[in-house]
Amino acid sequence: MLKALIFDLDMTLVDSLEACAKGVNLLAERFNLPARNKDQVLKAISLPINEFWRQLWGEVQPEWEDYMYKVIVPMVIGQTKVYPEAPILLGEAKNKGLLLGLATNRINPWLDLAALDLAKFFDTAVGASDVPRPKPEPDILLTVIRQLGVDASTAIYIGDATSDMACARNAGIRALGLTQGGNSHEVLVKAGADMIRENLAACRDVLSF
Repeated sequence: MLKALIFDLDMTLVDSLEACAKGVNLLAERFNLPARNKDQVLKAISLPINEFWRQLWGEVQPEWEDYMYKVIVPMVIGQTKVYPEAPILLGEAKNKGLLLGLATNRINPWLDLAALDLAKFFDTAVGASDVPRPKPEPDILLTVIRQLGVDASTAIYIGDATSDMACARNAGIRALGLTQGGNSHEVLVKAGADMIRENLAACRDVLSF
């Protein structure tokens, strides 16, 4: 019996590609780094922040993080768009008595949820800074189900990235892959997805599992 739904954030509940791409290039301009296009950003968007930067530029500098969170994030957060289906699905899940968790490689998940007016739906939110190892390791999801007080067999994790699918597989949780984030059906299944949907609107049947 399904007791909990756990969600990724970027490209799952929110379309953050435009905001991330703008933020990346503001950082590039400030620190004289090469500009990066949306396709390059999309391929890295699910990674923890230091790995995100390494994939884009092959290095990480300590001053980047301070500048990003103090200057860039406040500038671009308004460009992150909540998918219209997200609050509908989250609200229906809460009405059915399901527990809701967020499992993301972002650093401050509650702050992000609050800024997006989604915090009200969630019972817990765990990010990369809350665990020893980020996704695709299972730590984030194992922490979420422990905080929710549910068994892995009673939860489903919904995400769009291969790291989401691998994280769920490593944690022993059923994984639902969304192709809306750019990964194909085949890629997500190979990464560990147990089921595939095109987008959040197609996930409403999961509420009856």
